[in-house]
Amino acid sequence: MPLAPVDLSLIGQVLAADLYTEQGILLLGQNTTITPAHVILLQKQRVREVEIIQSLTEGTGEEVTSQLFQLDADSETVAAYVQALDKTRLLFDELTVGGAETLDHFSNIFFDVAEKSTKHLGLFRNLYVLEGADSYTYRHSLNVGILCSLIARLMKWDEERVAFMGIAGFMHDIGKMRVPKEILLKPGKLSEEEFAIMKKHTVFGYEMIREMKGGSELLALCALLHHERLDGSGYPEQRKGDSIPIECQVLAVADMFDAICSDRVYKGRTSPFEAAQLLWKEACNGILNVEIVAQFVRYIALLYVGAKARLSSGEEVEVILIHQDEPMRPLVRRMGEFLDLRHDRKLTIEKMIG
Repeated sequence: MPLAPVDLSLIGQVLAADLYTEQGILLLGQNTTITPAHVILLQKQRVREVEIIQSLTEGTGEEVTSQLFQLDADSETVAAYVQALDKTRLLFDELTVGGAETLDHFSNIFFDVAEKSTKHLGLFRNLYVLEGADSYTYRHSLNVGILCSLIARLMKWDEERVAFMGIAGFMHDIGKMRVPKEILLKPGKLSEEEFAIMKKHTVFGYEMIREMKGGSELLALCALLHHERLDGSGYPEQRKGDSIPIECQVLAVADMFDAICSDRVYKGRTSPFEAAQLLWKEACNGILNVEIVAQFVRYIALLYVGAKARLSSGEEVEVILIHQDEPMRPLVRRMGEFLDLRHDRKLTIEKMIG
């Protein structure tokens, strides 16, 4: 059985064997799921390592941290993102075992990295070149919070509302901490029964925020309704149109964009340009809010001018110019020649590579 150090990373792990003091007194029994109180107890007993049952995890974050520090982005901003990622993992893992957190715990983690990411967009632009699903849920939460803040600013909302949207995005998936890991981290397609359980994360999140000190009804609704769609095809309540708060409509766009652009345990990522194209299609079909999507995809496209990308043909190109009429099909430079993707409809930008 693997050995694990006795620190906060142990929370949520399961003991592989009974654990005794030097005097032979039983401290914790086999199959105990470690809580924060257990960690304190073990540390007081000067227990350094314990045997744990190998369980499903989202990774230690080492893989994504290594990639982040290789990015061409402001080092202080990258460091803030990595620190926020570590704190998010610990905070969310405490929720897994029923820990009661306050809204301030989430705000303190999120606002510093959000401010730095807004000032130094190089990090944000490079988040979607990261490979692998390491720490996906935690990264997704941070990314969606940053995206929600960005969209709120594009909508010219006031700073109080911008801050609210950041926290709403950061906390939208906390209900997943109550979804069994074998479903949350399943590498293949979920069965109907498994998907029905997965969808409950919206209700779990609503309940958790309602019970949280500092939580609000609107914040809880953002967790509950971020999978609702304007045509009534979403869940859990199949709401339509204006019955979905505008904040939840913003969150739906940010959530979908980040999910499409990120590697996950069961699928690879696609490029922000293809993601923007998919969002625009959903908006045109009456599924997402057209005004929100239009402003967002135009901004995203402009953000990637000068970035390197890989075409669906496998060729590497540089994004040169974003067209006003079709921002998702830019002018690119390929091996010294210019290629206008508006005219070559068979080619798409498949992945961002730098």
